[in-house]
Amino acid sequence: MRFSFLVTIVILTASMSVSACSNNGETCVADRDCCGYPSLYCDSDPPICVIG
Repeated sequence: MRFSFLVTIVILTASMSVSACSNNGETCVADRDCCGYPSLYCDSDPPICVIG
């Protein structure tokens, strides 16, 4: 019981980190944060994903 609960938590955490990216117009820190990179890149002012 305890093992299956731990496995579930690990799987949910891993899936959340894999799908965490920003779409066009959403905030970002670096180019790799944008879902469509290299089509989208992170602009510096303001720091949002834009089509390149």
